[in-house]
Amino acid sequence: MDTIELLSYSLSSAFDILGQVTADLTQEQADWIPPGTANPIGALYWHTISGADQVVHQWCQGAEPLSQREGWQGRVLLSGAPGGGQETLEEMRAMRVDLPALHDYARAVAQASQNWLSSLQPQDLDRELQTPIGSLTLARMLDTFVIWHVNAHCGEISALKGCQGARGYPF
Repeated sequence: MDTIELLSYSLSSAFDILGQVTADLTQEQADWIPPGTANPIGALYWHTISGADQVVHQWCQGAEPLSQREGWQGRVLLSGAPGGGQETLEEMRAMRVDLPALHDYARAVAQASQNWLSSLQPQDLDRELQTPIGSLTLARMLDTFVIWHVNAHCGEISALKGCQGARGYPF
């Protein structure tokens, strides 16, 4: 297995598990405002998918994210500012999403990300990119800002489902 195959497997697994965690999510659960400073599931789910979209398309490819290019932002966000990944607590707590549209957007981002990744050559993964945390190779960018990010928020969404009496992870 080479690095591209490993990243592809990890990316696929992250999106698959997120899909399983959110498959039975109801609109009511997505909109629920948790106590304290935790974010609603719908806002977290949007943040997770739009973040992956932005990293893969804008940061890595220099292209417009699918959220803008294909109009997903207008179809998914019912209220609240998108924030570009830097949403304030108030913006996150005010955000409401169209859950079926968000599921479709998640599938589109996962597929586009996999298609792009499969088009790369191993040497492409060594390209340096500037990030908010410094210079990273493309491989590390994908691991940190996409795969890890999806996995981290998947756990958060699972926990918030549990706070509502629902099952989080399906296993």
